[in-house]
Amino acid sequence: MKERDRRWALARKLMDDEGLDGLLVTGQANRGAPNVAPDVYLSNDRAGGWLVFPREGEPILLSWSGLHLICQAVESKRGMTPWIRPDHHWLGRDAAMVKKAFEANGLMSARVGIIGLEPAGPRQESFLSHSAWESVSAELPNVKFVHVWRRLARMMLVKSQEEIEVIRHCANAGEKMSEAFVAAARPGMTEAGVYAQAMAAAFIGGANSAALIIQSGPDNPAWGFPDWLVRPVRSRTLDRGDLVQSELFPTYGLMETQQQVCVSLGKMHPVHQKAAEVAREAYDVGLEKMRVGTTFGEVDDAMTDVVKRAGGWFVTPQIHSLNPISVLSGLSTFGMENFSDAGTYAPIPPKAARNKEIVLQAGMTFAMEPNCHFGDRRINIGGTVLVTQSGPVELNAIANHVVEV
Repeated sequence: MKERDRRWALARKLMDDEGLDGLLVTGQANRGAPNVAPDVYLSNDRAGGWLVFPREGEPILLSWSGLHLICQAVESKRGMTPWIRPDHHWLGRDAAMVKKAFEANGLMSARVGIIGLEPAGPRQESFLSHSAWESVSAELPNVKFVHVWRRLARMMLVKSQEEIEVIRHCANAGEKMSEAFVAAARPGMTEAGVYAQAMAAAFIGGANSAALIIQSGPDNPAWGFPDWLVRPVRSRTLDRGDLVQSELFPTYGLMETQQQVCVSLGKMHPVHQKAAEVAREAYDVGLEKMRVGTTFGEVDDAMTDVVKRAGGWFVTPQIHSLNPISVLSGLSTFGMENFSDAGTYAPIPPKAARNKEIVLQAGMTFAMEPNCHFGDRRINIGGTVLVTQSGPVELNAIANHVVEV
């Protein structure tokens, strides 16, 4: 319960700082094991609930299904101490139940922070549909709602010792996934076969992974889920001379780590070799800069400058925060006019870094993912790094270099 008390104290500090009487925290529909879900962060229960959190008293969790109440009861009998008392765990996630919870806490004419209406990074699972928001607003006409997600997200960036141990376990699961990915990536294997082996390693290790990125080929600049997960086509078969690259997303206990695994089937093409050297240099420069007291922008600028000086381009950022993901995010889509088919699309401008002014603190976690394109040849490496008072700690190893097999 120590971690519950710490997180609830953060929520109440947010309320005090912003002059709020409570919070309404909305979770995303039916998701089994999210990596960043503000409702779960405060409830330690299934995702998809709406949490009414008063400054005084205990929060009320509104769950969308009775299944969640039954799971809580069963798990309590097995020794789990629920963060939300059973009599504060209500069935019904709609405007009428929100009003009932607000009435119970004297919030009908209050100033309340809301989480679920602001833009968020990828997989930050909190949103309220327009129709739901209209219904909530109609039921609570005298409540003054204030957007507070960005402030809470920044507070969440610094992890407790308990959270750090969870992240270490998650990073170890990512290392097992990386091992499985490298072992499976061979000529004659399909992308789907490699994918399956890596995903299985996460589950065997007791972690979760909703998906992973895999792209392959001798000159494939693409990044993102493979076409066979998007439309009904066959999975590509790997061949000698391919680069097989992946981004892994293991999660454990609400925490996420990432690993950018890059496997060369045979000796790398000279252009790939050059890109690999640039990516590794960017990684080393970023690691050297990653110190308590340094701004995020200083780290990102140092990494992107390496790629720019080499004449490379890149789609994804060289670095971004984890837990929550991409609250801090580096420059991306830089130099995309250099990709061979760029002329067939509208101009693609660079996407500016986000929150460059934030100062690094011990307990923050980052995905180091230096990537460099030359023409249509791409290299992406890197794993998860923890900021400590004595310097950065690399939580992964396999993904930090290109693996030749």
